Amino acid sequence: MIDSFLNLKSDSMKKLLSIVLISFYCLGAANAQEENDSTSRYFPENKDFGVTLNVSGLINSITVLPNQDLLNSNSLLLRYKQSERITYRLGIAPNIFRFNEQRTDSLGKDLVEFDSTASQSMISFRPGVEFHLNGTKRLDPYVAVDAEFGVIGKNNIGSTSNVTDTTGTSRVVRTITEDGGFVLGARATLGMNYFIAPKLFFGLEYGLGLSNIVSGGDRQEVVQFEPVSGSNTITRDLSSTRTSNLIFYVDPTVQITFGYFF
Repeated sequence: MIDSFLNLKSDSMKKLLSIVLISFYCLGAANAQEENDSTSRYFPENKDFGVTLNVSGLINSITVLPNQDLLNSNSLLLRYKQSERITYRLGIAPNIFRFNEQRTDSLGKDLVEFDSTASQSMISFRPGVEFHLNGTKRLDPYVAVDAEFGVIGKNNIGSTSNVTDTTGTSRVVRTITEDGGFVLGARATLGMNYFIAPKLFFGLEYGLGLSNIVSGGDRQEVVQFEPVSGSNTITRDLSSTRTSNLIFYVDPTVQITFGYFF
């Protein structure tokens, strides 16, 4: 186990060293190229809008991914350049989850049919501002501050179970409703953009933040039994559970970004 841990740590260090060496190589090549680009303009103009994505992988396995919010939901990160020093940014992360399962089985001579669904929605907003520092003709360093707030919708779970025999069909309907919650957070970031072409850039971001996620609340479970003959019966089970997680975090790795201004 110790050998496996050391090998894993060694592989991680090799990947990190590769990223650092590649970054220094790119910056060195960029500085040399900038000497011949003194009259070119690469930065976006004031009032331009931009879209930013995350990049992961190394060399032969590079992928482009959306940013993520505090709930690990994919978000769209938009930028708006107000002036040479100020750029506003906004992350939007809508997320709708819906699950459905249908199953048919037999129990002796009886036919058993089962149908279940689960759904929940979430949305978060991450407004922020970037304060840009003095850089070069292609390199654009900045400090950013972001806030985040989101809403977690109710969790709705339902199932219907039908059992059919020679006398008819009996049914059990179960419905569960759980309250959602909310998330609040703040983040400080150091970053830089390097423009490889006019308004097209690769970037690096590294930061730390604080988040508070509150979820749960009232929970209601209703079970309705419909027999083949006789009257229906309904039972209700009420309870309440609420959790609150306050988390201070530091990015485990440098985030590599890719974006374009329009």
